[in-house]
Order: sequence, then C-alpha cells, then structure tokens
Amino acid sequence: MIPVFFAFIFVVVSPSIAKDSNKALRFGNTTNDHITWAVSDLTELETQFSVCSWVRRLFNAPYPVIIHYYPHTHGFLLGSRGNHNYVVGRNLNLRTKYGEIPDGEWFHVCMTWSSTDYTTIVYLNGEMAGSKLTRHKTIGGTRDGKFTVGNAASSKHPTYIFGGDLYKLNIFKRVLSVQEVRKMSANMCSDEEVRLNEFRSFRWEDIFSKPRSGSVTEISVCTDGQAPAVDQEEESTGQTVISEGILERLESTEQELTETKQQLATIQSTMSEELAIVKSTLAEISKKLESTEQELAETKLNLAQSEEKLRNVTEFWNQTLIDIEADKEEEVSSRWDVFYSEKYLDKKLTKEMIQETGLESTDGDILGLFVGVTITEDLIDYLKQRHDETVICL
Repeated sequence: MIPVFFAFIFVVVSPSIAKDSNKALRFGNTTNDHITWAVSDLTELETQFSVCSWVRRLFNAPYPVIIHYYPHTHGFLLGSRGNHNYVVGRNLNLRTKYGEIPDGEWFHVCMTWSSTDYTTIVYLNGEMAGSKLTRHKTIGGTRDGKFTVGNAASSKHPTYIFGGDLYKLNIFKRVLSVQEVRKMSANMCSDEEVRLNEFRSFRWEDIFSKPRSGSVTEISVCTDGQAPAVDQEEESTGQTVISEGILERLESTEQELTETKQQLATIQSTMSEELAIVKSTLAEISKKLESTEQELAETKLNLAQSEEKLRNVTEFWNQTLIDIEADKEEEVSSRWDVFYSEKYLDKKLTKEMIQETGLESTDGDILGLFVGVTITEDLIDYLKQRHDETVICL
C-alpha cells in the first residue's frame, strides 16, 4: 500500500518539476518592464509568509525591486541591492551585505515574516543576513491590492527598475525554516521548492505564465543536464527517488524537532527562573501588605482611642464651663439671699452684718449706703437686680 502511495505522489509532482524548470525571466531596464496582477484576498499570507527567489542583477538602478505587494502599510517589498527588505511599515537595510555579491552573479534571497513575533528575517545564499522588528500589523487580508515583479507596485519609477534575471520566485504561506532555506539555496536546479508545493501561495510556474509588460523575456538556465527534468529511467524508479526525498525530509524534521526541544528547554529554564523571582517578589509584597494592614489596624485603634479621649476632654471642659457659669449665677444670687434669714430680715443693717455675710469685700461700698436701713424683702430684691449698678440710698 505504501509503495503505491509514493508512486502516486511522484506522478502528480513530476510534471510540475519539469514544467519551465530550466526557464528564468529577464527584465529590461525601463519602467515599463514588469509583471503586475491584482489580488482581492490575501488571507493566506495575513499572519505569516516567506518570499524566495534566485536573482541576478544586470542593471545598476539605485533601488531595484524584485517584488512589491501594495498597499504599502499592509504589504511587503523585496529588493535586489539590500535597500528594500520592507514589511508592514518597517524596512531592514542590508545594502552592505548585498554589496558583497558582484553584479552578474546568481544568488539566492529569502525573506520571512510572522505576526507571532513581528520579525522580518532575510537570508542570503542560505545564511541569515539580518532581522528587524516590524509594526504590529497584518499582511493584506481582504484588502484590494496588487503585486508587481520588477518595479514598485505603487508607482513605476526609474529608481526602482529591477533590470536583471529572476528564477523560481515563490511566495509561501508560512515561515520557512533555516534548513528549508539552506536546501533551497544550495542548488538552483533542485526541486526543493516543488517539495514544499503545499505551502506555496504564489508559485513560480504561475508567475511565469502571467501577462508581461514591456521587455520581460525568457532565458534558459539549468541546462547541460543540470535541470531536474525527468527521463524514462527516473520515472521507472520514481518510487525510490521520492522515498529518499521523504527520508531526507524526515531527517530534517527530526533535526528541527531536536533544535525545537532544546529551545523549549531553554525557554522553560528561563521561565522557571523568572517564575521563582516573581514568586519571591510576590511573597515579599504579601509580607509588606500584611505588615501594612497590621499597622493600619493599630493606627485605626489609636485614632479611635484618641477620638474617645478628645470626646471625654471636650465633654469635661463643656461641663466645666457650664458649672462655672452656674456657679457665677448662684454666687450672684446667693450672696443677697443671706438676708432672707430671720437673723437679718426686718432688722436694721449694720456694718457688723455686712462683715458676717462676707459681702464686705465684693459689695461693701453698695451695702455701706444702706447701713441703718431696715432690711426688707423689697430691699433685698432691689439689691439683687441692681447689684452691679450704683445704688442711691432711699
């Protein structure tokens, strides 16, 4: 059963390998030399993509563009001199790295991006050349946009003329691994791109067949037996070829899995350390909160006690003031009431009586006016009412 399955895969894939496998496209050096097509739905690439191609520069434009997806703020642009490695509003300039590659020489470039970490990564000939964080946006989606190969999609401009050769320009709907990029860049005549066919959103075969503007011509590459064409002997042993390819992919997957496990272990170790620090910090904060709550409770208790003392003091002073006022009134009233007793009433007032009552020190001058006068209730009432005024002897 398994051999039949392998054979079936070989029959389906092999025509794609052979079709246009030895043809590249040469773009002229005018603003009219490009391939452009519109797209209305790019949800496949919205959160991640990879764009890869073989490139040969033949014209010295300052900012040559390989491919551009527009609208700009939700698109991407890949150039051939390192000026443009642009994704959703952020550009990675690698002109120095690209400058190490002579004009007229084939090289492989691959740019990847994902909204998982919003990072653009660029590979030159299978090696990472640089990376950059982008804005937190997505690619395309359901927005109306367009692709242009060979110039800028927004406006065709002389500074953006590509003027060179492109081969196997593919756009993938996921981030390719380092191993996949290295295999792809190892041999421009291999069929590595076709092995990743299920992840290709825009295939070289389809771009190759799109309508062309201006001078965009076909040239032969991978000739002299180097092209991955399929002859009768390979077709008869297709099962073996595909089996070896699958085994190679499995080995690569195992290697990637090992690397992923190592990265995961590192992340887990780092997270454990950070978690321990967070727990320790939380424990300290908890202790401080408990201490603060205890201090707050004690402060509230002290405040309540202080308020109680203040109330008591206030009540004491209020009562004291009341008592003082009452004493004053009682003193004013009682100092005259002494005369109501049988000892003094209806008798003539003498200096000795004044001394006995103790009023000599406070009201002696007033009472002195009444010495020799008979003490009556009317006189006493009069003295009560007029004790603070000058009294004239009646």
